[in-house]
Amino acid sequence: MKLTSKKNKGITLVALVITIVILLILAGISIAQLTGNGLFDKVQLAKQRTQEAQEKENSILKEYEEYMKNNGDLPENTQDTEAGKQVRLPEQWQGAELKYVDTETGEEKVVGRVAAVYAVSLGGGETVPVPNGFYYVGGNLSTGVIISDNQADKYDGTDKTTWEKATELQGNQFVWIPCTEQEYVKNTTWNKQNAQWDTTTSNAELVQIRKYGGFYVARYEAGLATDIEEFTTKQQHTGSNKIYNQDGVPQSKAGQIPWMFIDWNYAKKNAESMYNTDSVQSGLITGTQWDVMITKIKEKENMTDADLTSSGNWGNYRNTQIDYNGRLAKATYTGGYWYLDKFGEKTTGKTANYSTDNSGGDLLTTGASNYTHKYHTFDVAGNLWEWTEEDSHYQTSNQYRVIRGGSYIYAYATYPVCYRYGHCTVSISGLDIGYRAVLYIK
Repeated sequence: MKLTSKKNKGITLVALVITIVILLILAGISIAQLTGNGLFDKVQLAKQRTQEAQEKENSILKEYEEYMKNNGDLPENTQDTEAGKQVRLPEQWQGAELKYVDTETGEEKVVGRVAAVYAVSLGGGETVPVPNGFYYVGGNLSTGVIISDNQADKYDGTDKTTWEKATELQGNQFVWIPCTEQEYVKNTTWNKQNAQWDTTTSNAELVQIRKYGGFYVARYEAGLATDIEEFTTKQQHTGSNKIYNQDGVPQSKAGQIPWMFIDWNYAKKNAESMYNTDSVQSGLITGTQWDVMITKIKEKENMTDADLTSSGNWGNYRNTQIDYNGRLAKATYTGGYWYLDKFGEKTTGKTANYSTDNSGGDLLTTGASNYTHKYHTFDVAGNLWEWTEEDSHYQTSNQYRVIRGGSYIYAYATYPVCYRYGHCTVSISGLDIGYRAVLYIK
């Protein structure tokens, strides 16, 4: 009997140990379910998503509160509203409805509308759309409206639009080109082209014309990116020299090295890299934008078509002699090739007049001459040819693009501001071709 009792006690102890082990295993599984991929994780995830939804809701509501503060209580623009004052947005400039999901009810609610621009009075009842992140510098629809991406340049009651003030502005600057949908077309009457070219206008370009009644073009030819060092030795132009064929963000400021030695592919890519925000996307100027721009300059500066078909009275060409205050680089033609010297120090002087072909040319830094200052843009005529998005049908075996404006090593009557030169492949670059950016408002 004693032996049996001990045996039973042993069996009971083993059973107890096994039970405890099983309970520990089950507890471990339960804990794993709670802390691993189970209930605990799901609770934490639900809490996190609820918090994120609440933060998003608060952000949207705050954004709308800012919008209402900036626009809801603003005055209507009138003839008496002073220039530079923010005014109520016209209906067509307002954006999409601002919506959010109520975290308590799960319902989608509409709280108002937001916009990619705010409205600024130009005086005399005129209004201009200024993209968010930019500031009105000065000017009106008759003289040209300038905006900047630097708040330090914001209009303060003084005239900052003159050539003398250009180098004092700190931000990238753009000029508003007002036009209607009917005016936004390519010109086919100047008869200044050397190849077949795309005479159509992309419908995508018309979106902002219909909505805002114009577009912004860079005030200056693209200036070299701040992180790219300028060349310091003489450079040969062979038709494919690509010393500046690099990724970089161009500048639209006075006194910069104009970005030449760059092919079309990099010009397009870099122009698009300037801005990509909720309000604007930058890009390379198109053929339609070029035609509308120079037509508007002609209209506002009281020019005639002769000023576009022979543009020596407002551009830096090899056979013009113009006053400048900036830096200059001389181009020479030797042994069948063009060469460009490094840029000199900033100085005041006159460019040379090279009366015959291949005799030379003087390239200037951006905005160096008041002679080239028209409708608050600089160097649209001459200085550098400028790449455009426009397709050239010169040959079908290769890809060609149209360059515009003429340049400092060409004559103003032969290759004027309206000229379409279509013999350039997208891979070519050199000392006489640069580019200019535009802004697309969203």
